[in-house]
Amino acid sequence: MKFMGFTIESREEQRKREEEALHHYFRYGAKHRNKVGRLLEELIPGEKREHLIMYYLQIKDAMEKGGTQDFDEAVKRINPKSRIISVNKTIHQYYKAVMEADADIKEELELPTAEEIKKRERGAENGGY
Repeated sequence: MKFMGFTIESREEQRKREEEALHHYFRYGAKHRNKVGRLLEELIPGEKREHLIMYYLQIKDAMEKGGTQDFDEAVKRINPKSRIISVNKTIHQYYKAVMEADADIKEELELPTAEEIKKRERGAENGGY
């Protein structure tokens, strides 16, 4: 419904729009989002889950808008002033690892553990050893 130039949605319309947005980013819904959020919390302690998820969505949006699946290019396109968390190279590597795992996720929602990701990233920093 329009009122003075504003669109006012019913609760049902708003719920449906939110559900569509959720499935756009997380194809298996709220459980999928929560699994990714918990993993990011374990990797990046001290940040709120909502903020970690929001940055995750910023990166996904940048990848979509850029028409690329290149994580590094997408991160460069995000305005540093719009970042909701403090980031560094290690945090970006964690996000990249989570996004790669998420891209291959199946209905069972199995992702690597935080320790597996950290171990893999340490190995990459040491030349793969």
